Amino acid sequence: MNIKKGLSTLKLANNKAVFWMILGGFDFATMGALIHALGSECDWLILAFLRMFMSFVIALVLTRRAGLKPFLLDRPLLWLRSLVGCAAMIATFYALTELPISDVAVITESRPIWVAILAGFLLGETTSRRVWLSIALGMAGVVLVEHAHIADQNIAGLAALFAALAGAVVMILLRKLKDIDPRTIVAHFSGTASLVCLVLIFVLGREFDFSFMEKPANLLMLAGVGVFGTVGQLAMTKAFSIGEAPGVASAGFMRVGFSAGYDLLIWQHAFQPTTLLGMALILGSTGGLLKTSQNGDAEAEKTGEKAQKISPG
Repeated sequence: MNIKKGLSTLKLANNKAVFWMILGGFDFATMGALIHALGSECDWLILAFLRMFMSFVIALVLTRRAGLKPFLLDRPLLWLRSLVGCAAMIATFYALTELPISDVAVITESRPIWVAILAGFLLGETTSRRVWLSIALGMAGVVLVEHAHIADQNIAGLAALFAALAGAVVMILLRKLKDIDPRTIVAHFSGTASLVCLVLIFVLGREFDFSFMEKPANLLMLAGVGVFGTVGQLAMTKAFSIGEAPGVASAGFMRVGFSAGYDLLIWQHAFQPTTLLGMALILGSTGGLLKTSQNGDAEAEKTGEKAQKISPG
C-alpha cells in the first residue's frame, strides 16, 4: 500500500512540475518576444543587466518577506548554478536580439538532449537505446536549424547552442539543489548575474544609454521583461525542485510553440523548410525522452506491485 501511495505521490509531483514548466515556457517566450522587440532600441548587454537587476530586486523582496537568505556563501553548487546560468542567460540575450525568437527557442529547448547525455556522466544514470535514438534525432534537428545561421556566418546560432548546453548543466544542478527554496536560488542567480553583466559592461566599454526608456512603450516592455523573466525563473526552478529531470525538461518545448506564435503574429516570420524539419526532429526527440520517462514510471509501478504481492505484509 505504501509503494502505491509513493508512486501516486511521485506522479502528482511530476504533473505539478510539468504545469510549472509550461507556465515558465510561456513566461520565457513572452520575455523573449519583448527582448527581441527592444533589441533595436537598446544594447543587448545593457538589456541583460537591466533584466537581471529587476529580477534580483523582485526576488530579494520575495526572499526577505519569507524570512529567507538571498545569498548562501557556503554552497559551492549554488554558486556554480548561478555562474553557469549567467553564461547561458548572456548567450540567450545575444541570440534573441539577432535571430527570430522561435529559432532561439527551439535551439535552447534542445536542453533535454544534453541533459540525457550529461546525466550519465554527472549523475551516473544509464541511458537506454531509445534515449540514444531520441538524442540522435535531436542532434540532427539542431544541425538543420543551425545550418541556416552557419551559412549566414551568424554566430548568434552558436550562442543559442551554447546556452542550451549551459542550460542543461543548470537543470542537473537544480536537481541537486532541491533542498534550497526556489526564491533563494533565483535571488542568488539574478544577483550574481547582475554583477557579472555590470563587470562586462565596463570591461567591454559599453555606454549606459537609457534614452530608450523615454518612450512609454519601451518602459512597459522593459518592465515586462523583468516580471515575465522572474516569474519564468521561479516557475522553472519550482518545476525542477519537485519533478524528475527528463520529463520536466521535455515539457519545456512548449516554449517553442509560444515563441513561434509570437513570430507569426507579430513579425510574420516565414520558416524555411529545413528549419521546420529541424524543429520537428527536436520536438519529436524531446517527446521521445518524455515517453521514455513515463515508461520508466510504469515499469517502476509494476515492480512496486510485484514487490507488494511478494511481501508477507
